[in-house]
Amino acid sequence: MSNSRILPANALLVIIGVVDLLTTVYWLITGQIIEVNPIMAAVLSMGMGVFIGTKLLTLVVYIVVMEWYRRYRNPALAQVIGLATVVGYISIYAISFCCVNHSAFL
Repeated sequence: MSNSRILPANALLVIIGVVDLLTTVYWLITGQIIEVNPIMAAVLSMGMGVFIGTKLLTLVVYIVVMEWYRRYRNPALAQVIGLATVVGYISIYAISFCCVNHSAFL
């Protein structure tokens, strides 16, 4: 696994992160949601461009650090952390989505 170009979990995180970003921006622009993460809400108050840049930057930094760790330190642990991050990201996204749209499920 350590010879692959990018850890599969990291590739999946890129896809998840981009989908999260696109849906969040769409829902924010159309007034369907508010940003509930207080840190990202503060970033959003600085403008949509800053918000988008911050989301992309944090995703890229995470991927770069994890790929470095995988290549030079501990590939097995990097894989476990990557999978845990995917599960955590999807879980937080799903819970947040359900909380915002709870009336649609009743």
